[in-house]
Amino acid sequence: MIVGREPERERLRGLVHATRRGHSGALVLRGPGGIGRTALLDDLAHDVAPDVRVLRATGVESEAELPWAGLHQVLRPLLPGLDRLPEPQAVALRAAFGLGPDTVDTFLLSLGALSLLSDAGADSPAALLVDDAQWLDPASADVLVFIARRLETEGLAMVFAARDGARPFAAPDLPETVLRPLSPDDAETLLDRTAPRAVRGVRRRILREAEGSPLALHALPAALTDAQLGGGSPLPDHLPLEPRLRQIHLDSTAEVAERHGTVLLLAALQDDGDLTAILGAAGDRDAATAALYAAAAAGLIDLDQQRVRFRHPLVRSALYQAAPLGARHAAHRALARILDADDDRRVWHLAASTVGRDDTVAGLLANCGTRSRHAGRPVTAGHALRRAALFTTSSRARARWLVDAAACAWETAEPAQALSLLDEAEPLAHEPAARARAAQVRGLMTLVSGDPAHALRTLLDGARLVLDDDPPLAEEMLLTAARAAWAANRPRELARTALLLERTGRAATGRTPDRLRALLRRLAGPVSPGTPRAAVPAPGTEGSTDGTASPWYAAVGTPSRTPWAPDFLPHFTGGTESALEALREAVANLRRSGATGALPLTVLPLVSLQLITGQWTAAAAHAREALPAADESGQFTAGAQLRAVLAWTAAVRGEGDECRALADEALAVAAPRGSAVTLALVHWALGLNALAEGNAAGATRLLREVTTPGAPAEHVAIGRLALPDLVEAYARAGETGEARAALERFEHCAAPAEVPVLRTAWLRCRALLADDGTAEPDGADALFGAALDATAPSAFEAGRTHLLHGEWLRRARRVKAARDHLHQALHLFRGAGAAPWAEMASQELRAAGEQIGQPARGHTDTRTGLTPRETQIVRLAAEGKSNSDIAQQLFLSPRTVGHHLYKVFPKLGVTSRHQLRALRLDTPQTPAADLA
Repeated sequence: MIVGREPERERLRGLVHATRRGHSGALVLRGPGGIGRTALLDDLAHDVAPDVRVLRATGVESEAELPWAGLHQVLRPLLPGLDRLPEPQAVALRAAFGLGPDTVDTFLLSLGALSLLSDAGADSPAALLVDDAQWLDPASADVLVFIARRLETEGLAMVFAARDGARPFAAPDLPETVLRPLSPDDAETLLDRTAPRAVRGVRRRILREAEGSPLALHALPAALTDAQLGGGSPLPDHLPLEPRLRQIHLDSTAEVAERHGTVLLLAALQDDGDLTAILGAAGDRDAATAALYAAAAAGLIDLDQQRVRFRHPLVRSALYQAAPLGARHAAHRALARILDADDDRRVWHLAASTVGRDDTVAGLLANCGTRSRHAGRPVTAGHALRRAALFTTSSRARARWLVDAAACAWETAEPAQALSLLDEAEPLAHEPAARARAAQVRGLMTLVSGDPAHALRTLLDGARLVLDDDPPLAEEMLLTAARAAWAANRPRELARTALLLERTGRAATGRTPDRLRALLRRLAGPVSPGTPRAAVPAPGTEGSTDGTASPWYAAVGTPSRTPWAPDFLPHFTGGTESALEALREAVANLRRSGATGALPLTVLPLVSLQLITGQWTAAAAHAREALPAADESGQFTAGAQLRAVLAWTAAVRGEGDECRALADEALAVAAPRGSAVTLALVHWALGLNALAEGNAAGATRLLREVTTPGAPAEHVAIGRLALPDLVEAYARAGETGEARAALERFEHCAAPAEVPVLRTAWLRCRALLADDGTAEPDGADALFGAALDATAPSAFEAGRTHLLHGEWLRRARRVKAARDHLHQALHLFRGAGAAPWAEMASQELRAAGEQIGQPARGHTDTRTGLTPRETQIVRLAAEGKSNSDIAQQLFLSPRTVGHHLYKVFPKLGVTSRHQLRALRLDTPQTPAADLA
C-alpha cells in the first residue's frame, strides 16, 4: 500500500473513473528518479481493475532511438483490430510496424492509433499507463501526445510518468502533477514498514539521506545488515546503494561527471562542503571553480562563497561508490594535505586513505575522539574511537578505545552497538583498569535496562579492581553503585559502598570520604524503629560545605557524565532548589550534545524533585520527553520508573484510569527486574489514587507495601515520603491505632522534626491524631497551626494541611474558621491541578453551608485542557524554540509540532508564539501568602 500521495492518487482515480461516464483525459506525472511514479501507476492499475481495461507500456533507454518502438509496445495488444480501421490508417500502422510499405504517413498513423485506442474503450472504459515516458522514442512520443490532446468522449484515460533529467518528455498543453518528496510524517510511516527493526539513530540517518524518496526508503534499509539496522554495528560513512538507486543518482551527474569527475569526488568526500578545502585539493583553482559552476547549473549542487551542498545526499554516496578505490584514496590524500595539522578533518581523510593497520593514524584518531568527547560531541567521539581501535596494532590500546567507544554509543542511545563493542573489548582487557572501565559501562547499562542489583554487583566488582591504583575511577564507579543500591533498595550494600569509598582517599571531585560516608549512612538508615535517631547524621550537612545538595548532582566524569545522586535525595539533605537548577542544566547539556542515551538517567532525579515540590506539569513533560529515548534505546528499567512518575502525577490530578494503566505497564517491567524504587513509586501512586477516590482502606493496603520493612515494594526513601499518606489513610479509614503506629515509625526512621521537607507532613499527622481540640502545644489546633507555619514543599502539601484543618474545625463546629481554611485549600488545589482534593474541599465547604460551583476564570490554570504532549510543546515554544528544535528534542516531525501548536493556540486564547511566554507553563505561581 502506498504511503501518503492521497492528493495524487485521488486525481488519478478521478481521471480514470470519469471514463465510466464516457469522458476522456490525460495527465503527466513528473518527478525525480525514485520518487514513486511507478508505484502510483501500479496502485492505479490495481485500484481500477477489473472494471477498466488497463494497457501498460514502459519506455526503455536502449530503445529510445528506435522509431515507433514505444508505439508498438502500446498498440500491440490492439493489433487484431487493424482490420476494422479505414484502410489508409491501417496501412500507415502496418508500415510503422514493418508489416507493410516502408513509407509511413505520420498523420494517418496518429489517427489510426487514436482509432485503435478509442475502440479499446468501446465496450468498457480503458486506461493507458505509460511509465518512463522520457525514454520513449521521439516518433512514438509525438503520436501519443497527439492522441492525448485530442481525447474527448472515447472513455479513455492516458497517464504518462516521466523522470526529470537531461532527456525531457515534452507534452505541451497536457495537465501535469509534479511529485514532491514525501512529508516527514509519511517518510517515517513508510520506514516503519520497510525497516521495523531499525533503531532510532539508524532511522534518523536513513530519513536524512533519503530526503523523502520512497525508493531510497525501501532500498537503503535493504542494503544494511540486521546488525546495522539494530544498532549493533556502526553504519558506514556512505550508505550502500543498491544498483538501481545508485544508477538513478549517477544518471543525474553523468554529463558533468564525465568532464569534472575529480572535482565532484572531492566535493563528495568533504562532508562539510568546505569550498576552500575543495578548491585547494583540486590544484587548479580556476578549473575547479568552473567545474563547480557547471555542477550548479546542472542542478546537482548549491554553491555559495563558503560551502558546496549536494541537492540530494545520495548523489554524494553514488559518486563515492562509483569511483575506483585508488581515486577515492587519492582524493582523501589531497584533502588531508590542504588541511591544517590540528584540524580533525585532516585525521579523517588520512584514515580514509590508509590501507592496513597504522599506529600513528590510530593515535591521531584516538586524540580526535578524546577532544570530541570533552567538547560534548559523543557521536563524533565514538566514531573516532572505533576507527582508532581498527587501526592500532596494540591489543591494550584497542581494548581501551573500544570501551570508550562503547560509552559513547550508550550515551547516544545505541545500546546494541555499545554491548557489541564491550563484547569485543572484554577478551582483550587483561589489565585491571581496562576491566574496570568495561565493568563501569556495563554496570551503567544494566542499571537502566536490567536488574539494579546485578548492576550493583558489576560496579562493585569493577571498582575493587582499581581501589588502590585508580581512586578517581573507583570513586566514579562507587558513586554509580550507590545509585544502583538505592534503586534496588539494598541498604546494607549502600553502607558497604560507603566503606569502600573511604579507601579511595580524597575524591577527585573534592568531596571528603567523611561527607560521603555520612550521606550514604543516612540513605542506608533503618526504615523501622530500632536504631537511635542520633546514629543517623543530621540532615542538611551532607551535601557540601554550604549545605546545598547541588554538588551531589554535578557530573563526576562517569561514562554518561550524568549526576550520580539517587532520586529524592535532597528531600533528606536539603538544597532542593540548587539541585533542581543543576539537574535542569544537566538535562539541557545532554540535549545540546545529542547524548540522548543518558537523558532518562538524568531526568529521573529531576522529576523526583519536581513531584514533591508540586511541579507536576514540568515533571510529566520531562518524563514524557525522556520516555521515547528510554524505550527506543532498550532502557526498560528507566522507562518503567518514568511511567511510575507519570502514574503518580495522574493520581494526584484525579486521572484514575490513566494512573492504573501506567502503573500496570511499569509493574510489568519493574517486578521481574527487581527495580524496588519503581515498585515503591507505583504503589505510592496507586495508594494516592485510592485516597483520591475515597477508598481509604484500599489506600492503606497499597501504602503498607511501600512502608513496611520486608514488604515487596518497600523502599527506604519512598517509604519515608509515603508514611504521612499512610497515616492519613488509616485515620480516614477509622484505624486510629494503626495510624499512630505509622506515625511512630515515621518519627523514628525519617527524623521529620529535623528535615524541613518532612516537617509539615509530620505536624499535620500529629494534629490529625491529637486527642482533643485544646489550645495546648500538643492539641490539634496548635499542631495544625504549626504545620501551616512550617515551609511546605509545595502548594499541594499546604493545601492538604488546610483541608484537614478545615475538616477538623467543621467537626468542632467552628464553621467560620473552617470555611477560611477550606477556601484556601480549594484555591491551592485548583492552582496545582489536584482535582480530587479540590473536590474534597468543595464537599467540605458545602457541608459547611456554602454553595460551591466551578472555578472562576481567575483560578483556572493556563494549562487546563492541554494534553501532556501539548504541554511539552507549548513549554518549549514559550522558550523561543523553533518547530524544528522542538521536533528534534521530542523525537517528532516539525509538521507534527506545528499541528499541535495550531490546536493549542485557541485553547490558551493566544494568537502568536510570543504570547506563550506570558503564560504559567511550568509550576503554579502561588503567592507566599496563600501558603500561610
